This record gives sequence, structure tokens and C-alpha cells, in this order.
Amino acid sequence: MFSLVSLLAAAALISLQSVHTYAQIEGKLEMDNNLLPNDIPPPRRRVVQKYVKITSHPPETVRHMPGSTLVLECEVMGNPAPMSGWMKNGIPISDFEEDVNEIFSPPTFSVARMTSKLVVRSPSNGDVYTCVATAGLRETSASTTVIVEGEQSDLLSPLIPTKPVITAFYNDIFQLMGTTATLPCRVYSPTKAQVYWIDNNSKLIYGNSRLRVLPSGDLHIKGLSWADMGSYTCSAKNAYGKDVAETFLYPVKP
Repeated sequence: MFSLVSLLAAAALISLQSVHTYAQIEGKLEMDNNLLPNDIPPPRRRVVQKYVKITSHPPETVRHMPGSTLVLECEVMGNPAPMSGWMKNGIPISDFEEDVNEIFSPPTFSVARMTSKLVVRSPSNGDVYTCVATAGLRETSASTTVIVEGEQSDLLSPLIPTKPVITAFYNDIFQLMGTTATLPCRVYSPTKAQVYWIDNNSKLIYGNSRLRVLPSGDLHIKGLSWADMGSYTCSAKNAYGKDVAETFLYPVKP
């Protein structure tokens, strides 16, 4: 974990501080009056690299036993922080956003690694599910084909109660200090579920005007500061079990 966080921190710092570095170089050139105009080399502006990639693909094929719950997963990384969604046979799957009427908007000045899961209750043999990752204007995808083994049971599967599944969360995110951070925690649950967060000091987040849990389950942090660095834990619980996801937040100096 430490090596991954160090690597991501280096990438985030390079991307987020490029404009600041260019301004310093340009200022030094202007202050040196001993340099002749023809001797001043043009400053090389460091390009802020934008990218998105799927770092953990769903398998090309997956076998499913009727009556069980299938959970597909992909992990994506990008700058700016990525979003991910799913398609079934080329058609976008409507998700939690319509239920809570709250669309998640990733921060612009950030680098993040995100896990996305799709809960499939009653797939048909040959169904193709696609994880679609976007960051800014960039997009990439990966697909998996479901092979159903045994007789299909459309009536039983939806009736079997299951524990909640956290379907979207950041593994790591690096974001500029002073901005507002939103850490997603979207949950699938066939029954009513309770969502709560534990902060970087292992305390329950409740009654805090700067840190608050949105109706969607996301954690909203205003005025990001260095003291906010650390791990935040989202928990989702219903009558049949519990799921937990952890996000490491790294505030970056402007």
C-alpha cells in the first residue's frame, strides 16, 4: 500500500504543480536583466498529462450458477479523477443516481483510483457486460461475457436476501488543498441499508458541518486541508450483513 500511495503521490504532485512550476521559471527569466533577449531560451511548459485506464479488468468470461448473485468488478485510474459505469449488451445500465436524484461529479484537480462493481441477479446466457471508464474527455472500456450453468431460475434469485454491496468508491485520491472533496460510497442493497463513515481519526462522522454524509452515501469534505490526510472508511449494513470500503485521501499543495 505504501509503495502504491508513494507512486500515486508523485504522479499527483507532478500533474497538479506543473502550472506553478512554469510560473516560477518564467518569473526568474524576467528578473535576470543581464540576459540578452536572443540568449533567453523559450521556457518549456510542462504538460499536464490527462489519462484514464482500467487497472483491473473483469474476466473475459465468467460462469454463473442460477439462484446466486454475480458481482462484476473493475478498477480504474485517471487524471482527473475517473468515473465508471456499466453497459449490458451495449446498453447503459441505469443505476443508483436516478434513485437518489444526485449525480456524482468528480473533482477536476485530482488523481484517483476507483473500484466499480455491478451486482447481477438474473443474467442470461451470453450476456455481455462492459465496464466503461471516463476521465475528462477520455474513455476506455473492458467487457465480460456471462456463461450460465444449469437451469435458469428467474423467480428465486430476486427473492433471496443478500447483504449490501458497495458498488463505487475511491481506493486512493489526491486532491488540491482548499477544494471540496467528495468521496463516493454508492451501495446496492435489496433491502433498506444504513451507510455511515469513519474519519481519519477513527471517529464516526456525525453532526459535522464541514464533513457530512450525503443522501447518496458519499462523504462531502469542505475546505480540504493537510489535516484531512488519511484513511476514511465507508460501511453499509442491512439485516443480512455488512460491506466495508476504505479510501485514502491525500491533500496536495496548490
